[in-house]
Amino acid sequence: MSHFHYEAECAATPILGASWHDSPQTAIVSFQNEKAISRYGDLRGQKLLELFDKILENSANKHINGQKLLKQLMNEGSLKAVAGSLAGMRVELFASVQQDSENSIQMSLLDVTERFLDHLSQIPGRELFFDLLDMELHRATRDKTELHVCFLDLDGFKQTNDLYGHKAGDDVIVEVARRLKGCLRKHETVARFGGDEFVMLLSGKTIDSVHLAEKKIIPLINEPYHSDGHVIDFIGASIGVSYAPAHTSNADELINHADDAMYVAKDRGKNQIVVFEPGMEGMKKH
Repeated sequence: MSHFHYEAECAATPILGASWHDSPQTAIVSFQNEKAISRYGDLRGQKLLELFDKILENSANKHINGQKLLKQLMNEGSLKAVAGSLAGMRVELFASVQQDSENSIQMSLLDVTERFLDHLSQIPGRELFFDLLDMELHRATRDKTELHVCFLDLDGFKQTNDLYGHKAGDDVIVEVARRLKGCLRKHETVARFGGDEFVMLLSGKTIDSVHLAEKKIIPLINEPYHSDGHVIDFIGASIGVSYAPAHTSNADELINHADDAMYVAKDRGKNQIVVFEPGMEGMKKH
């Protein structure tokens, strides 16, 4: 496979190779170019079936797994644009059985995360957020750690648009995204859920989302914004928080509980954080 290795090392995209002795079922990842290692970590020595399962773990297509994908590859000779995720990124897998090299497969994993970023704020959008939430829930269960979902809605955003126009509103959204990213640790996530709503995922063995919100996030959101000579100094943040596993380990329920708690924060006077409690269900409908 020396010719393949040379070509793959020179490629501008992440390339992987897998090989086997007796059966494709026993194939292992035997090659990665530098691009693939730097983006997805060192996968060499991993079973190909396990890699396929990992890529498909959070796929919207729940009817396919690594075994079925490998069977399709061996029957058809190639795979094109199989959607999945790896190392916290949305990817598309391309693969082909090598015709000039016995018992080997060449693969390319393209990072397509940017397609799922919010076009304005350039942070994850709603669809990517749910992928990340599923991954973090799985990790929290495996590592026996906590996961906090913080649902944030901006106070005063409609007033901004009414007074200064939608350009000012867009400027506020971009700056809020920047400030929120700066509040979180490297492994944590902030996403734009839609309109003036943001969601944060806080994870680890020690998390104090209430302290973070009260001492850092809300004061930072309250600082003035500037747009085309206008000073916007009335933006606030109402935040609702839900905990996994304490409240639930279901992704949709976590979001709904945090959303309900956020509406309680609005009802209590805005610009504050409220932790979900039983009995708050359905508050956003009132």
